[in-house]
Amino acid sequence: MLVDIVSVQTRDGITLHGSHRGARTGVVSALPIDVLVMHHGVAGNFYGSDLFDDLSDLVVADGCAVIRANNRGHDLASWAVDAVGRTRSGAAYEIMADSLHDWDAWIGFAADLGYERIGVLGHSLGATKTICYFGNRGDERVRLAVALSPPRLSYSAFLRSPDGAEFSRYVETARKRIETGDRNALIDAALPMPFLGSAATYYDKYGPEERVNMLKHLPNVKLPLLAMHGTTEAATELAMRGVPEELMRLADEIPNFHYAVVPEADHFYTGLRPKAWSIVRDWLMSQS
Repeated sequence: MLVDIVSVQTRDGITLHGSHRGARTGVVSALPIDVLVMHHGVAGNFYGSDLFDDLSDLVVADGCAVIRANNRGHDLASWAVDAVGRTRSGAAYEIMADSLHDWDAWIGFAADLGYERIGVLGHSLGATKTICYFGNRGDERVRLAVALSPPRLSYSAFLRSPDGAEFSRYVETARKRIETGDRNALIDAALPMPFLGSAATYYDKYGPEERVNMLKHLPNVKLPLLAMHGTTEAATELAMRGVPEELMRLADEIPNFHYAVVPEADHFYTGLRPKAWSIVRDWLMSQS
């Protein structure tokens, strides 16, 4: 497997790295896209996901190129250099709205390579960011998008859980640190999922404003969108509980949105990745 290591610069001056892998030579693709831009989840990166390793092989075998992209939430913490100098970055310090610049930059990179039929796929937090991106921006460069296992980041839903009181204390701690000007103070939280990062990042994701609740952004997505979860993760992970039912309801209401469930699949589709890709592929073919 040969890939090119590539990079982009976002509108706000952040450099991000990734890889570009061309389609398999001699394979004529029946898919409605020529390239799939793939975005990792929280603290991931473009090279470290065995899920993306397997999916990339399947995508390329179907005659489609792959771009695996870092977004500014890559790894737990890193330094980024922008127009004003070094800034803290990574999953511990990211603000979700800033990721819109990352999606825009990688789509632009694919277009600059000459791809005219672009698809975007995100996994986990990358899936939620994908929904937020297309819910806030109409991007005519992109044909369609896929959201694998997007978590619902909802203060109200987490508050209703049995651990809601403990969760609310973490949110209040983050809020107070931001108010005192210590937005980069570390929060070590157990809920709604294990978290180690800045007060600003914790509050941005889990605060009562629910800025990145995907259910608020999804109805504004205009392009064809597929979302998918595994039944195991939906039953065991707090950020997934009740989400399949909500998405099934939205799929009945929104013509361009389709939802699928993979029986017995966990968050990384372990042992079921060909099945997961077959569902995505069949949906892609339905968009031809």
